Amino acid sequence: MRQNYRLFGAWRLLAALLVMAYHFAHHAPDPGPVTTWFEHMLPLLDMFFIMSGFLIFQHYGDMKNTGSNYVRFLIKRLARLYPLHFATLSVFVLFAIAVHAGLLSSASADTRYNLMALPSNLLLLQAWGVNSELTFNYASWSVSGEWFAYLLFPIVLFAFSLRRLMGLALLLVLIVAILEFSDRGATDPYEFWFNTKLWAAYRIAADFVFGALLCAVAARLATPRYCQLFAWAVLGAVFCTMFAGANIYLILALFGVAITLAALADKTDAESTAWLDPLAPVMAVSFGVYMWHPVIELFAYSLFWNRIVAVDDPVLFWLFMPFPALATIVIAVYSARYFERPAGKWMEAALTKAVSERFLDRKTA
Repeated sequence: MRQNYRLFGAWRLLAALLVMAYHFAHHAPDPGPVTTWFEHMLPLLDMFFIMSGFLIFQHYGDMKNTGSNYVRFLIKRLARLYPLHFATLSVFVLFAIAVHAGLLSSASADTRYNLMALPSNLLLLQAWGVNSELTFNYASWSVSGEWFAYLLFPIVLFAFSLRRLMGLALLLVLIVAILEFSDRGATDPYEFWFNTKLWAAYRIAADFVFGALLCAVAARLATPRYCQLFAWAVLGAVFCTMFAGANIYLILALFGVAITLAALADKTDAESTAWLDPLAPVMAVSFGVYMWHPVIELFAYSLFWNRIVAVDDPVLFWLFMPFPALATIVIAVYSARYFERPAGKWMEAALTKAVSERFLDRKTA
């Protein structure tokens, strides 16, 4: 039976909404103070990928580390990610074509809407360090990084099979050490691997392994009393440390504690988190909110607010913001239900059939 991690869903939705508000706030009449306030919470992005590593290891940690299982795993994960990525990317590609055809104008024609960057986006390579700019749907760097982590999953399984918790811990230390070594030439702390989205795949790999380690740890822990309360309290401590400008490793360590407590609360006392059930339809599409909000931003702000409304009134701006945010949530819900899930099922079936004919059946013959 699949475990329902309600707190994970609530926290991922919270992170997605805050990221959306941060990007929308860039269009405010005086965005500097507000965006600076939001930037204290940038480590929330890591929470997405730590939880992803936890959940993937929860579902696939017992998988036999064979080539055929690996191919099936990749097909399932690609079918889960790619329809949403392709849909949002397509909107920006159409906009880019209109810009290059002279139908629309954009100062980012040769940067964000550079059609030469389209192959890397289609192949999910845009967060591997192959581009010099975030292009098209800038939020898709996360999909690219997630895909990179999936490709490394056999290494995670191997490390766990070799030394269990110690194997995962050593793998995490190795990845972080490589990141830190690569960061030595940066002018600002963590400029290379923590803040730079263009190289985010390697940062996400570390988050993913950390999540797998937390999953393995949580499986061995007894649940303390008032576990959900402690989980929220530690999450609150995470926010305090983010705004205090604490060391990133302290912030991530507290995230680890909070995520472990949240998992234990849902695993051992599911009724204690049932109060979150009314939010379930929206919590289920938190990643969709994250991926669709740049599309809504393009139409609601770059086109409508900046070019048609064109007023410099902060009150009107903040009164307007809930409408694009609500539109994003509605589109994410309907996209998941009527496009992503059907398209994902079709893609998984088609890829499984194609690969079975060329690889899987041949391996078992």
